[in-house]
Amino acid sequence: MFVNGTITILYGSQTGNSQDVAERIWRESKRFYFTGSVKPMDEYNIKDLIAEKCVIFVCSTTGQGEEPDNMKMFWKFLLRKNLPLDSLSNLKFAVLGLGDSSYAKFNFAAKRLHKRLLQLGGKVLVNMGLADDQHDLGYDAVVDPWIENLWNEVLKIYPLPSSIEPLPKHMKINPRWSVSTFLKPNSSLRNGSMYYSTRSNKEFFVTIKDNLRTTDGSHFQDVRLIKFQTNGQKYQPGDILVLRPKNRPEQVLEFFKILESNNVFISPDTVFRLSELSPEIPVPPVLRQDITFRQLCEEYFDLSALPRRHSFEILAQLTESDLEREKFYEFTSAQGQNELYNYVNRPRRNVVEVLGDFPYAISNITQEMFFEILTPIKPREFSIASSCIAHENEIHILVAVVKYKTKMVKQRYGLCSNYLADLKPGDTVSVWTKKGCFKFPNDDNTPIIMVGPGTGVAPFRSYILDRAKRGTADSNNLMLIFGCRNKDKDFHCREDFEKLHQQEKLQLVCAFSRDQDEKVYVQHKIKEHAEQVWDLIKERNACVFIAGSSKNMPQQVREAFVSVCQKYGKMSEIEATKYIVDMEKENRYQQETWS
Repeated sequence: MFVNGTITILYGSQTGNSQDVAERIWRESKRFYFTGSVKPMDEYNIKDLIAEKCVIFVCSTTGQGEEPDNMKMFWKFLLRKNLPLDSLSNLKFAVLGLGDSSYAKFNFAAKRLHKRLLQLGGKVLVNMGLADDQHDLGYDAVVDPWIENLWNEVLKIYPLPSSIEPLPKHMKINPRWSVSTFLKPNSSLRNGSMYYSTRSNKEFFVTIKDNLRTTDGSHFQDVRLIKFQTNGQKYQPGDILVLRPKNRPEQVLEFFKILESNNVFISPDTVFRLSELSPEIPVPPVLRQDITFRQLCEEYFDLSALPRRHSFEILAQLTESDLEREKFYEFTSAQGQNELYNYVNRPRRNVVEVLGDFPYAISNITQEMFFEILTPIKPREFSIASSCIAHENEIHILVAVVKYKTKMVKQRYGLCSNYLADLKPGDTVSVWTKKGCFKFPNDDNTPIIMVGPGTGVAPFRSYILDRAKRGTADSNNLMLIFGCRNKDKDFHCREDFEKLHQQEKLQLVCAFSRDQDEKVYVQHKIKEHAEQVWDLIKERNACVFIAGSSKNMPQQVREAFVSVCQKYGKMSEIEATKYIVDMEKENRYQQETWS
């Protein structure tokens, strides 16, 4: 068989999005007869990079412009000062970044990677792509045209012989792995987590101590302060707790019923055994063991996820209905993205519901194709809301339970928040901790201004209570600007903060947006205390930390700080904006937001 050349595809992915895109590029490379592997950067032998001719990099950015965990070693090696500046002179490369423009350091990891590859002599194959999750169409708004342009440029370097045509765009997609199945009655596989045997040394078990609602029963939003009992594991203010949620039992049952109603009969106790079809894309460690279908549906497949475009490509291949196939092809085309948005994204129609809508496709599903259509459950991250020294042998997190209605008949449920809300005292969960975005100053005399509306207050509770326990909390250098709707309905951890405020260990400034006719938000409180805020920033070199929703809040808070600089620093808007940018460069203005 004709082979055009080798293209290596490397990714740095924190939550799985960059991996999805990298694997899509790998699949599309087969249309043009390329060989080559797709893998995380840290699993690649970086010393082979010097001999590579063409490498595609896909990476996300985490925290304050940091690289994902599975490219840290790769990036550290690239930063070595003793690397010759012509090390990669034979390399043609392309970088695609996946980021979130609500962060100041938007796609920072991708930009730095691109710059460093250039410094080491690499040649740009195609202009860097900077995809933005804030776009209505998400990353695809940039990813789609970027990938199309990529192949145009690649084929200029590796043109196909005139006798060979690219494989069809809707070519048959082969599964990544082979799957054999068998029944193993009374198997021990029915008990315990499928992740148990592949747990890293960072993971540890915690036990639910309390699962407390922090909002009033009459309030529309259910928020929980969940307290985990630990075995003395240490952490610092600003650290993150990571865990893998499970699908709701009701959703697993619904999935089984949809399969059965479409003549797909797989017993939940059926054992799946995966094997490698190609060394280019190995079986992940967690799937290199015998696993029951029930375990896969409870712990591995994300049944709440919105289907990816690749899912529709697979369904188009499976269906025997021309009408279904036509609809799938529309969803996978550039012209059909608005239609796809209205069918999937706007109503938040999950993959199980989509499968139920297309009986001809689902009736032909094979065990291999489950792993192509369904995506793995991604670990979820939560800012730790407790202090290791104030809450001995405990970790706390604040969780907003996500339930909402769309035009769909059934209510929408957030996968992880509802999994956590259902946990009872005594239940155990496997977790691990990692460094978060925030870098709090080492000197406790440095004034801190914290802006944390809603559950954004979580990391600040950790920091404030840690300072209080160490005896360094003082209202002269600790200012918390908290925001919620109503003082008596959703003031999370109210007793903690009010007590410290009364003891003059914390200056507490609250914005209760619905307790008066005129709505008041945290940005209004920043302006209300503008003179003091300016004195803290300018005269006392204060650090500003912002946490919460990534929608409008971060930008409105930023504008409030700019206005403070304008009014009391006697600056123009341009000068004030630059002042905040300079604070960011000095790590004196940091934010951690989420969608």
